[in-house]
Amino acid sequence: MNRKKRGLGVFISYASTVVNMICGLVLSSFLLRALGDVEYGLYQTVASFASYLVLLEFGTGTVMTRNIAVCMNEPDPDKREEILRKNYSTVWIISFILSVVILLVSIIFYFNLNGIYAKTMTESQIAYAKNILLIMIVYILINYYTQNLSGYLLAREEYVFSKLVFLIKIIVRTVVLVTIIFFASYAVIIAIVDLVLSAAVLAVTLAFQLKKYKTKVRFRDFDKGVFRTSMPMCIAMLLQVLTNQANNNVDKFLLGIMMNLESVALYSIVQYIFVSFSSLATVPVTMFLPEVSKNMAKKLPSREFTDTLVNPCRLTVIICGSILCGFFAIGKQFIHVVYGASKTDAWLYTMIILVPMFIYMTTAVLLNVLDIANKRIVGSLVLFGTTIVNIALTVIFMNFWGIIGAVIATAIALVLGNIIVMNIYYQKKFHIHLLYLYKKAFAGLLPYQIIAAVIAFFVAKLIPGALVSMLAGGALYLVVSFGAIYLFGLKPAEKERMKKLFRRRG
Repeated sequence: MNRKKRGLGVFISYASTVVNMICGLVLSSFLLRALGDVEYGLYQTVASFASYLVLLEFGTGTVMTRNIAVCMNEPDPDKREEILRKNYSTVWIISFILSVVILLVSIIFYFNLNGIYAKTMTESQIAYAKNILLIMIVYILINYYTQNLSGYLLAREEYVFSKLVFLIKIIVRTVVLVTIIFFASYAVIIAIVDLVLSAAVLAVTLAFQLKKYKTKVRFRDFDKGVFRTSMPMCIAMLLQVLTNQANNNVDKFLLGIMMNLESVALYSIVQYIFVSFSSLATVPVTMFLPEVSKNMAKKLPSREFTDTLVNPCRLTVIICGSILCGFFAIGKQFIHVVYGASKTDAWLYTMIILVPMFIYMTTAVLLNVLDIANKRIVGSLVLFGTTIVNIALTVIFMNFWGIIGAVIATAIALVLGNIIVMNIYYQKKFHIHLLYLYKKAFAGLLPYQIIAAVIAFFVAKLIPGALVSMLAGGALYLVVSFGAIYLFGLKPAEKERMKKLFRRRG
């Protein structure tokens, strides 16, 4: 039953991610036209400013998932209930303390907006921005608490509820914003709608959790031991968020200094596709944390434990391999259609960094191993080192090769840190057979995806017109790739699960 629920949860997560991307594109286009450059620009300025407050959350939602999943492995029911109470209350108390910190920093931000934006905003615009910021602060705190609740539910193998609520929220948000702003074009409405919907999600999630699990936060259940074991992961999550922020901005920052704005615009396309790919790749990772926790608690032999990781890795290869190879086949036409003929160089640049990212994400389920072993700090430190290498190589390579130098630097940094260093660590520390895992993950999947991509690439190249070429090449890739995988690549058990899935849908 848990496997079925997890499968449905993964499906809803991917649906949410795709719907979120589509709605994001639709909304950004609509809001820019409806609000105008000044109004929409003001909202985006405040939103990007407020986003730095998220750094202070320390990833307590992930810590909650990890701690509760580990607690569930305790065989003694009475002892399990006791440590569940202590872990639940301790993580929440940490969150309450961080909430106060977020609030204090927000107040400092609020009273310094006049000085920060004195040269770029009028007095009335600053006053308007302050009102939006106040709403966003409450919104950020509500989202923070919701992450803790969702983290608990995930650890209890509630794979569907939070994901379904998030999907509904995305759709409702899009419909409500378009409807209201069509009649009243004010940026503050975006903040108000987000606040109201987030409050509704918090209330629904809390009610579900209280009804099903009767959870309570008791200050007397605060445990210093739980606090000490939670802090390394909290610090690791903070370092990871800081590093991701740097990774998302460093190349564009350096390009803006060393080259020109056209290069920044071109690289922004590369980065958007890269971030979207990464988001899709990480969807199933946390879904497998409870299962990984149980298997680690059993202390299985290294080869047997590695075998338990094969299915999550194959799921990643099916989804992310299809995206990567599909982008190879028709990515140039896609960029032509969406961004214009002058931006098609972004296809090559994107491919250069997507390949190492795909190899890394194939075994992304191993992040759960780090979390369960409370070693996420290792991954964060490697990520930090990767960022330093990326910055150094970008500066050197851009002097020789321009924008493609920045892309190659990012790819090299990914290979060195995320693939080589982390895989050596997994092999040495946890005795995971990485080459065996890659072989099992790719078997019967990646070869057919590559063959289909090459066929579709050359066929699409022969068809005139970017849109027609993209549609024809994409359709050919899907038919050849999935047809070959189903006929020759899937294991009998995987085919049977697929048949059952379609019978249920039918």
